[in-house]
Amino acid sequence: MPSFSSCDDARLLTIEKITKNLGGRRVLDQADLTVHPGERVGLIGPNGAGKTTLLRLIAQETDADEGAIRLRGGVRVGLLRQEILDGDRTLLATTLAGDEELMALRDERARIETDLLEERPGPHHEELAARMGEIDLRLTTLESHSAEGRAAVILMGLGFAPQDLERPLRSFSGGWRMRAQLARLLFSRADLLLLDEPTNHLDLESAAWLENRIRKSPGGLALILVSHDRSFLNRTTNVTVELEAGRLTRYAGPFDAWLEQKSALMESLEKNAARQSKRREELECFIRRFRAKATKARQVQSRIKMLEKMAPVATVSKGPPPPRIRFPVPPVCAREVLSIRRLAKGFDDRELFSGVNLTLERGEKVGVVGINGAGKSTLLKLIAGEAVADAGEVILGDRARVARFAQHALESLNPERTVLESAAEAAPDGFGLTGLRTLLGGLLFSGEAVETRVADLSGGERVRLALARMFLSGANLLLLDEPANHLDMAARAALEEALTDYPGAVLLVTHDRDLMEAACDRLWVVAGGKVVSWEGGLDDYLENVVREERASGSPAGVEGGGRDARELRRLSAQTRDQMRRETAGQRARLEKLEKSIALLEGEQQDLQAGLADPDAYAAASREGLKEMLTRAGQVEQALHAAMEEWEALSLALAARETVMEEELARLRA
Repeated sequence: MPSFSSCDDARLLTIEKITKNLGGRRVLDQADLTVHPGERVGLIGPNGAGKTTLLRLIAQETDADEGAIRLRGGVRVGLLRQEILDGDRTLLATTLAGDEELMALRDERARIETDLLEERPGPHHEELAARMGEIDLRLTTLESHSAEGRAAVILMGLGFAPQDLERPLRSFSGGWRMRAQLARLLFSRADLLLLDEPTNHLDLESAAWLENRIRKSPGGLALILVSHDRSFLNRTTNVTVELEAGRLTRYAGPFDAWLEQKSALMESLEKNAARQSKRREELECFIRRFRAKATKARQVQSRIKMLEKMAPVATVSKGPPPPRIRFPVPPVCAREVLSIRRLAKGFDDRELFSGVNLTLERGEKVGVVGINGAGKSTLLKLIAGEAVADAGEVILGDRARVARFAQHALESLNPERTVLESAAEAAPDGFGLTGLRTLLGGLLFSGEAVETRVADLSGGERVRLALARMFLSGANLLLLDEPANHLDMAARAALEEALTDYPGAVLLVTHDRDLMEAACDRLWVVAGGKVVSWEGGLDDYLENVVREERASGSPAGVEGGGRDARELRRLSAQTRDQMRRETAGQRARLEKLEKSIALLEGEQQDLQAGLADPDAYAAASREGLKEMLTRAGQVEQALHAAMEEWEALSLALAARETVMEEELARLRA
């Protein structure tokens, strides 16, 4: 029978011989895994392998058929569920509810306070007063006084605006409510976070914030992360666990380290198998040659026994070859594919952007970045002719043809059509069956796969079918709005390669950093009522521009009207210089803290590596183990204190920057 119990050693989580069957299919087969405090585990495996099922097992939301799951005593587990929150509570209250103990104590304190006002002095009155004292002490430990501020920091990091905090949850769209679900989990004080595709509903900027939050979280926090975003895995995990054929295999390091280790393991096993095969042939040849000779009987029997004892070399399944998407070559068009002049657009008395002047040349690939709601998708719709501008114009070059991919492309697919029929619907007149099959084959629909009904396709397969329909239009300017959603890691890599090789022009909106960095030559930033060309790289944008954008809503380099541009630049520089002088001491302290945090994190990783070594738990090593555990606790406390001071200083600086940006906005007016 399966069991779920606690363990009291240095391990945070232990999974022993877990077996789980779903719909007659075995997704976990005698699987084992150990997770230690502070480990950030990337859980990888093909779609349908059972990753989400494993997370639900750890969170006790489903039961195993066999085996045991053990958690260290007192460990709090938080699971990011792929479900949409609902309710009438405000966004801030929903987030605060993530810390159940905090909210329960606050409610109890409010009740006691009411009772004390009504209760006459006496024994019960004294009991209530004593209990309130206990609650106040615990609330102090839980930092109740700063709870709303800490929750607001999380919400704004995930893209919400200050005015959103008191809005009822049900007033937000499904994607934003998924962000609220993530915010509640991050506020929960869980010791082990189980994150199932946490970046699915985030923009690039919010994903970068989440990545930074994970990397700078207290050292004792552990997580198990499922994601198809290779870049996110590489930046946030230090252990990789592969779920393959029902078994869990643990590797040191993030995703790229796993790739290297897996490749080396497969190479080693192949060499061993080749050596064994050669030796087996030699033995079998000797046996065949001398079996009938009495003088060689002893040697023959010896070799037969050697063959019988020869255990087969373990093999690693290579799986199918990596997919390769082939886009058809688009028709040639004019050198200047797109020209945008004085473009403006707004909704409900809110201006998204105005005065936009940009050009795009043949073959250029541009990443369009900006927080959700800034106007990225609207810009693509205006270029595609699916929306009407308030002012200005979009001019397409000679023979330029536009096609836009977005979520609606998936929703418009007829579920009763086959893949081939759906593609044929979008094909121009005279486009033959052979051409259709060739195009679909390039998007990984080959053989009988073209006869599959749309209703039976996975999310990733529907994305590829929608891309096929888009290419049938003969477009040479692709407007791609989150094309990597629903694609697994292999398909994302194939899309990345295909877009890199594609000779047409591309405007790309995606939260997948690897895809944007590989496919795009430069960036357009949509923010602060402007769309501007950003000449730096993506890392530069995320690390430098986003901070200013979060504080002021305006990207660097965007100037307003109403003042002479030269005078505005002078006043802006003067204001920023004053800000730098006034905050020099704080910034120096921040820099010192960051160095200290880096040293502590390095020592913590070394300690975690030592604690992960099974030899450390041998009887002869008990004294050394005790010292490591003691030092690990000291480092964790020091790191937590440094991080708290760093966050407080960062918030103080952000507040100063907000004041400065308000002053700059006043100057621009």
